[in-house]
Amino acid sequence: MTKTYEIPLEVLVCQPPSEAAIATLELAKLPLSFEIERNPRDEAALLLTVAAEVEHALMVQYLYAAYSVRDDQTNHETRGRVRSLYQRLAQLAREEMGHLMTVQNLLHLIGAPLNFEREDSPFESKLYPFRFKLEPLSKQSLAKYITAERPAEQGDIDDKTWQRLLYIAKIARRANDGRPIQHVGAIYERLIELFGNAEEGLKDQDFHTDRIDLQGTWDDWGYDEGLGSNDKSESRRVYVDTFEGSHATTLRKEAVKALEIIAEQGEGYGSTVDSHFERFFQLYKDFEKLKNERVEFVWPVATNPSTKPPRTILGKSKLEEYIRAAFEERGYIANPRARNWGHLFNLRYRLLLAFLIHFLRITGRRYVSSGPDKGDRTPRGLLLLWAFDEMRHLKKIAQKMVRLPLKLYDGVTAGPPFQLPYTLDLPDLERDRWRVHLDVVKASLSLVEKALQDDGSPDQKDPFLEDLQRSDRGRLSILEALVAGQSIPTHARTESFQKVARILEEAVRGFSIDAHSNFWAGINREQFVQLHMFNRPFLRRNEDDCNLTAEGSELVSRLESSSKTGKMPRYRPLVDSSRQEFVREWIDAQAPDNEPPGQIGVHHEREPNLEPLPSWEQFRKSERVGYRSDIRPLFRDFDLETLQRLDGIDLNDVENVRANGEKLRERLNEGSLPYDACWSDELIDLFERWIDSGMEN
Repeated sequence: MTKTYEIPLEVLVCQPPSEAAIATLELAKLPLSFEIERNPRDEAALLLTVAAEVEHALMVQYLYAAYSVRDDQTNHETRGRVRSLYQRLAQLAREEMGHLMTVQNLLHLIGAPLNFEREDSPFESKLYPFRFKLEPLSKQSLAKYITAERPAEQGDIDDKTWQRLLYIAKIARRANDGRPIQHVGAIYERLIELFGNAEEGLKDQDFHTDRIDLQGTWDDWGYDEGLGSNDKSESRRVYVDTFEGSHATTLRKEAVKALEIIAEQGEGYGSTVDSHFERFFQLYKDFEKLKNERVEFVWPVATNPSTKPPRTILGKSKLEEYIRAAFEERGYIANPRARNWGHLFNLRYRLLLAFLIHFLRITGRRYVSSGPDKGDRTPRGLLLLWAFDEMRHLKKIAQKMVRLPLKLYDGVTAGPPFQLPYTLDLPDLERDRWRVHLDVVKASLSLVEKALQDDGSPDQKDPFLEDLQRSDRGRLSILEALVAGQSIPTHARTESFQKVARILEEAVRGFSIDAHSNFWAGINREQFVQLHMFNRPFLRRNEDDCNLTAEGSELVSRLESSSKTGKMPRYRPLVDSSRQEFVREWIDAQAPDNEPPGQIGVHHEREPNLEPLPSWEQFRKSERVGYRSDIRPLFRDFDLETLQRLDGIDLNDVENVRANGEKLRERLNEGSLPYDACWSDELIDLFERWIDSGMEN
């Protein structure tokens, strides 16, 4: 049956670019003009809201690209180069997280609502630098990131580099479905004007001097991998700024400084700042080198994976509905096992966002400062801890999903879906907020227990799921108490040796430490006191009586050190002073054990079972390319129908395709085909090989 379309071309994801768009490769500026005139505070609130969405979207897309980097190289030198790609992408995502938190603090500063929303579809917002797309690392995706973050003007960039950037902009346009990339810096330029100009921008009364206790700090969320004071890596810092002061003039200056730092960290060039633009440009070069060496280092993950079933189109419908349905079908995780992991990922993502929002909506200390519970976490401190727990869980689930098939019949693997929940709003009452977390933890626990109880399932004995189950059961008792308006239960707290071990594990946020491993985990008190670091005892003993003493102990000196090379934890904020004091007191009390003695101090969370993929040879195409064997399968029924209807090309007629081969090549290269998403470099290369080799049947 032939479908009848109503064709509003403006809704197409991929359209041929206009002549005006073809005429220039310069960056477009985000459309920051508004239909109605807004007062400066309202405009600032709107732009900060947009900035928050942009930072959130960039963070998620960079993370997805990082997770797509394959981690099973056999050659040591190659493995190091590939791992460097992952590490740099992950650090860029961390920095976007820092930008996101700073923007939330700025929203607090002017009394505007927080915003952790973002678009999750390429069909929507015009205020994004490029269309939102979860996609594997490629020259195309890197081209978009470079172009969005690069300086708008050539400035100090040499002519040869600038010309290469203009060439990369062509690739970026194609990767953005034929549309120019919009400059992300435009938002911050306008915000700097609004915050910096007291006459035409924000007024003194727009700044709130009593919001510091609601803000997130670097001590909460920071990360700094810089190693040398004169090294550009100094700027590879998760920048989280807070705004404290009793005078609007001070707050105004601090806000402008923060906005300038975010802008410079994004697009700086040739300065002491190792900008996102420069790092993406280097990633692009390193990516090309590995590709030229024919190294396979990217998982064949889906673009825009989703657990949501695609819509069913019946009867006469608009083309827009068919495009959206095709888009959804392409990323739908049809493999039930992978889809269950996707549901788990989405629940943990929802928890992460809810913990972040809740943390920024309440005040109070993060740790108990004195008494028998000194160093224990308060409810706000638990939100901070649990947020990092979920970041770690998302990483582990993602690394599982990139190896699981998307469908049951093709070579594409699933990826983490990053689907937003039906709402990010939290209730007004504190007890009701904890109830939201309780409900989501219960849903996740049910999913995990079902997988662990499924006889014959490969996930039945998964160590990560077992640890997640244990962790969630512990959370339930805490959440149930907080929902009831009670304090954190006594049984949920630790003491003595187990408390010290937990302090160390939480200091690194539960992540695995590659350099020396989490050496404090999985051991008992007797093993702990025998530890050495660089041939020095971890806990010092007095020479006269052999008693343990905190003064001079390697553990204490490293926990209290501000040196980047000598402190624990490395890269992360110092352990809170209340916890430092507890460790000192524990050592001076001769490091008492728990009852009964000999228990493990803390268990380090295990990794999920990772099943291997078939050899890459299975996915490689032969040198000989045929239309029926290699090219026609690349096109879906949706492509067949839309090309026939809109372009008059019959994909089932190889002669008709040959006659339109150059037209198809041009459209694929400019990003205007297929209509719901552009092809990857590899697919376009395969199509061009077919044309250049004589267009065989």
